[in-house]
Amino acid sequence: METKKILLVDDEEELLDLIAKTLSNENYEVTAVTNAEDAIDKARALLPDLILIDIILPDMEGPEAVRTLSEDSLTAHIPVIFLSGIVTREKGGGASSEVRVGERRYKALSKPFSSKELIDEVQKIIG
Repeated sequence: METKKILLVDDEEELLDLIAKTLSNENYEVTAVTNAEDAIDKARALLPDLILIDIILPDMEGPEAVRTLSEDSLTAHIPVIFLSGIVTREKGGGASSEVRVGERRYKALSKPFSSKELIDEVQKIIG
């Protein structure tokens, strides 16, 4: 079975390390970067199976980076989950919500989220 590749983008290095370890323990191949420009470059080079990206990044907003990737035929197909401290949890207590970028809607996980919530969302999308 082929290892699924995940591109992880967050400027909070402690959280980045924690998420990377969590996903690596589930046998995903994780590449982590701390800004949107690197995320765009890595996405084009690696063609990951999934991108996990923070909404607020130091160089460019996450949705702007995702818009750039969605306009590129090489990366437009890659699913995205946003990670954010600014997206509110839905009624019922779940950690997920959604973010609109242009006409597309993307899943969003509200920080803080549990390892189980993260793994469940990733598995729903890429197995």
